[in-house]
Parts: sequence; structure tokens; C-alpha cells
Amino acid sequence: MLGDTIVAQASAAGSAERAVLRLSGPHAIAAAAAVFAPALPRARGQVDGALRGFGGALPALALVMVAPASFTGEDTVELHVPGSPLLVRLLLDELLRCGRDRGVREALPGEFTARACQNGRLDLAQAEGVLLLLHAADARAAAAATQWLRGGFGEAARALRLRLQDALALLEAGLDFTDGETGTVAAADWQRPLAAVEADLAALAASLPAAAPGGELLLLGRANAGKSSLANALADRGAALVDAVPGTTRDLLRIELAPGVAVWDAPGDLDDPAAADALALALRDRLAGRAAACLCVLDATAPTPPASALATPLPWAAVVWTKCDAAPVPDRLPAACAVRAAGVPVVATSARRGVGLAELRAVLARAATGGPADAGGPLRAAFAACAAAVARARTAGPLGDELVALELQAALRALDGVDGTHSPEQLLDRIYGRFCLGK
Repeated sequence: MLGDTIVAQASAAGSAERAVLRLSGPHAIAAAAAVFAPALPRARGQVDGALRGFGGALPALALVMVAPASFTGEDTVELHVPGSPLLVRLLLDELLRCGRDRGVREALPGEFTARACQNGRLDLAQAEGVLLLLHAADARAAAAATQWLRGGFGEAARALRLRLQDALALLEAGLDFTDGETGTVAAADWQRPLAAVEADLAALAASLPAAAPGGELLLLGRANAGKSSLANALADRGAALVDAVPGTTRDLLRIELAPGVAVWDAPGDLDDPAAADALALALRDRLAGRAAACLCVLDATAPTPPASALATPLPWAAVVWTKCDAAPVPDRLPAACAVRAAGVPVVATSARRGVGLAELRAVLARAATGGPADAGGPLRAAFAACAAAVARARTAGPLGDELVALELQAALRALDGVDGTHSPEQLLDRIYGRFCLGK
């Protein structure tokens, strides 16, 4: 809702040297003052200071950006603080508590970018560029995303809109006249631009990436911890190869559990991996950069913390005990897991007996509600709908110019929102619903 002040962590989840909390809205500067000293100016600038009220002087940095010269077009403050997940959570809670009377609330996914669009700082093509950049898998994808973000493709969409409007204007001008009358417009005059429009739409669509598995979850645990058996039990089918020999899983296997909910069964940690095992583990670690979260899998019969889960930058969606039919579940988590698991669901399961599976499926559904991020998806759909309408217009001539005009109007509606013009609510929901918090 415009007019209130929102806050969220804008940096990646997990431990790091620094973390960033972002506030945006009319009370952003006043709200940040509740946890930061010295006082923040109502002018653009950088302020070195410390966090207040956390048992000591914790060094921090505040960046102040005053409306309208900020990403969102609103007063914005970024707090750069030590990257402890616990500290970040305490800071967020304190900001929300102190800002309650000012209407400060946690941001929704994509809400910072949504505000940038609503305040005229971005169009929806540029907003999609933000998501494309977040999910870029290589330098080429990052370069394409940057071009979207800089507005180059928004300009291309606006040029397409103008050419479609010109064609429609010529067509409608001719509807008032019969052949031979003064004012008659030859069909070739409005048909000629449409072939080029189709080609340009195809080129724009081809510049978009394929869907990325941004809403999917990675199973991380030691070899022979029961990850494959767990994945098979969750899917209720023998999707993954299971064997008692550690290191049987060497491939990455995507297992869809429900629409928008999928897990990746991955190789487990080995103390002394062979060359082939090391390659499989390297592939697993490359995938980790694109997953939404991981499940830390612990074997109840040998509760050794998996090094991969402890080292990953991915947030933990849950801690899962396996083989609970073969050994009692320990009273507490291993000490190495305790900090990362703070506030995370812990589920005891038995793949053999089906224990805990319903509870774990519910946890997974909550963790992967967004499904694949599908960076570029709404734009791809908009361009496809526009191209289909233009193709129908090009072949509908013999059936009447009125039908052609309807198809060109449909093509223009398909571009609504892409170039900063009228933005239907459904398109807005699709655009922003795939973003993470803090973006």
C-alpha cells in the first residue's frame, strides 16, 4: 500500500560480513533513527555510526536517499550492519516495534520494485530486468538483464506500440470510405509494418532467458543419510536410485512433488571423495546458487552435521531427521546446526514407515509457494500474446477490416504495462509475486 513505510532485509539470507536492511516510505528516516545513531539528515548522504540498544556499540553505516531521487521514488534508508542472521532478525523486530505507531510494516515480495514502478522510477520491463539480473546464471544473462534494467527494451516495446497504433489508425481511417473515394487507405499501407512488428517481437522474446528453478529446494546431507529414500517417499514413487553404499547418488535429480513444489536430490558429503564424486559435488554446489533454499538432512542413526549445509549461503527451509524408525531422534540438534536452525521447522521422518511426510510436505509447500522464478515469464507471455494477435490480423484481411482492427487492439492490450503504460492488476501480481523480500 502506497503511503506507509516498509522494511525488509535487502541482502542475501544467511551469515555474511555485512547485511543490508532497507526502509522505504514517508517515515523511513524517523524509523531508522530508532536503531541508529547519530541522527540522520533529511538529505542524500552516507552516515557512519553505530546501532543503538544492542548491548554495545556495533558499527554500522546508513545510506540516506530522499524522495524522489531514490530507487523507489520515496524516502529510503539502507542500514549496512554486521551480517549476523540473529542480529538482522532483532533489528527488524525492533524497527517494526518502534515504528508501529508510524505504520511501519514488513515489505511484501517485490514491493520495493513495485513502488519504483508506481512512482515512475521504473517501467515493468525494467522491473523484469531486476529479476533477470537476480537470476542471471552467467555474464551473458547479466548483460541482457542490465539492458532490460536500463530501459532499452522498454523503448523497443514503446516503438512497437507506436507502429501498431499507426497501423490501426490507418486502418480505421479507411473504414469510413469505400474503394475509390477520397480518403481511402490502401491495405498495403497498414499491412506492411506488421511483418516487421512480428519479427521484432520474436527478437525481443528470444532475448529472454528460460525459466530458472528459483523456487526449488536442495537436499543437503551426508552420503547415505537417506536423502534419496526421503525424496522417493515424498514423491510417492521410486524417482531416485537408493542403495546402502555411500555415494550412490552422483547426479542431480529434480523431483516435482506438487505444482510449484520440487526438491533436488543431490550427492551427499563424503569424507574422502573420489574424482567422480568430487565432480558430482561440484555440480551440486553450482546448483545451490539458483535454488531458493535447502533442507538440512540429518541421519538419526549417525547425527553428524553435513558440512555442505553448514557452508551454503542458502537459507534453511527445514531440518529433517531421517531413519527415525531405526534410532530415536536426538533431544537436540548438533551444536554446529543450532544457530543456523534458529526458528526453522525441525521434522522427524521415516521414509520406510511414512512418518512425518505429511508435515514435511506442508513445510515444503510453504517454502516454495512462488514456484520457479521464471525470470522474464510475464514479458514472454505478453510478447507471445501480442505476436499471436498481429499474426491473426495479417491473415484476417479477407474477413473484414473490422476484424483486423479488433486484433490490432488486442495486440496493443497485450503490451499494456510492458512499456510503462496502463498496467493491469493481474500482470502486476505476476511481475512482483516472483520477487524475494527486500527487492
